[in-house]
Amino acid sequence: FACVMASRRLAFFDAHNHVHMSMPGQIPPFEENLSMETAEAFNRHSKDVANTLLGEVDCSVGSNVVVRGMALMSTQPRDFAVVNIVCDKIRRAEEDCLSGPFKSVPCYGVHPWFLHEAEADGAVLGSDPANGGFWWEELLRQSLLENPSACVGEIGLDTARYDPATGNPYTPLDRQVEAFEAQLRIATELERPVSVHAVRAWGPLLNILNKRFGKKKGDKPPRMYFHAFGGKPAVVDQVDAACRGTSEVIYGFAPIINFRSPKTAEVIRKIGIDRLVLETDHEDYRCVKDSLDANANFVAKALDMDKVDVINRTSANALRFYGLE
Repeated sequence: FACVMASRRLAFFDAHNHVHMSMPGQIPPFEENLSMETAEAFNRHSKDVANTLLGEVDCSVGSNVVVRGMALMSTQPRDFAVVNIVCDKIRRAEEDCLSGPFKSVPCYGVHPWFLHEAEADGAVLGSDPANGGFWWEELLRQSLLENPSACVGEIGLDTARYDPATGNPYTPLDRQVEAFEAQLRIATELERPVSVHAVRAWGPLLNILNKRFGKKKGDKPPRMYFHAFGGKPAVVDQVDAACRGTSEVIYGFAPIINFRSPKTAEVIRKIGIDRLVLETDHEDYRCVKDSLDANANFVAKALDMDKVDVINRTSANALRFYGLE
């Protein structure tokens, strides 16, 4: 991994991705221990991720984009350990790299798309949570306690995700709300930042923030990141109002999700550079650099800013949000 930084390389921070999920075979069943073969495959994959993101041996050749940090979002309890493996491999690789420090942030949470899989795992494990909660709540809390730099993510609400076989939501909204609130409570208790997913669910989400959690400091997570933000400009005002006095709020936009929408540039201007981060939301680590570069170009055009300034400002925002300054 040793490399020498070429001049004029652009150092990005990817504030939200899932590159552990480009692992061949995806995520193993939770109830099974990693076999030697699977563990070795994870190690090889993690090495490839680190090699690609940290830069090639000859840094004078190839792309001028270098990733200097990322937040790696889990999706369900099955992949908490995999997130740890990838982050650990990158940390070890970074020690041998001369291109500068790399910050990797493990994030643990249950994504609304995968809540039904977590529920199924609970049934297999024979779990019976007290008070109608979730079997994975203690696992989430323990994972965060074991890693003081870890954050909560990706969590949220989504009413647009349906099972094609039945036409019904994979998980009913009321159950999603319960899971979201449970994870917000843990993040609040442990004072951890949160990465939030919201699709066609701004009403329920704002209701939770306004009515289920208090209005003073310490009543909500200290920092909240609304990733791949798809709301209108008015929703920015509503989110900010719901979090005022309790949480710092930042926003991100993923090229593969947001850049086809004609409203995205307007919303970016509404938010402003001081509360923006760059993200990819990618599973395939090989796409991260190009996506970050496209993101910086889009934001620079929307805000009429110099691209290098956009990269520097958004990276600083991400470092501050994740407590890495």
